[in-house]
Amino acid sequence: MRKIALFALAGALALSACGKKEEEPTATNNLVEPPVENVIIEEPDAVLPPPSNNAVATPAAPPPSVSEQQQIQDDADATGMTARLPQEGEESQPVDEASSSAP
Repeated sequence: MRKIALFALAGALALSACGKKEEEPTATNNLVEPPVENVIIEEPDAVLPPPSNNAVATPAAPPPSVSEQQQIQDDADATGMTARLPQEGEESQPVDEASSSAP
C-alpha cells in the first residue's frame, strides 16, 4: 500500500513540474510618440471676393396637360388597381363559368 502511495505521489509531482509554464515577461511600452513637426500653411496673397448669389429662380412647373381624374385612372391602370364596374345604365349580372358554357 505504501508503494502505491509513493508512486502516486511521485507521479503527481512529476506532472505538476511538467505543467508549469515560464512566466512571460511583462510587455513593455515601446511606442514612441512621433515628433511634432511645424507645418506651414500657405495662405493666398489676395483676399478672394465673397461669393455672389447668381442663381436664377427656377420656372414654375407647367400645368398638367391631363385632367386629375384621367391621371388617377392612368395610375390605377398602370398598377393594376382597376376593376370593371357597371355604369349607371347597365345591369349587373354575375358571370358564372357554368352559365357561360353552352351545353
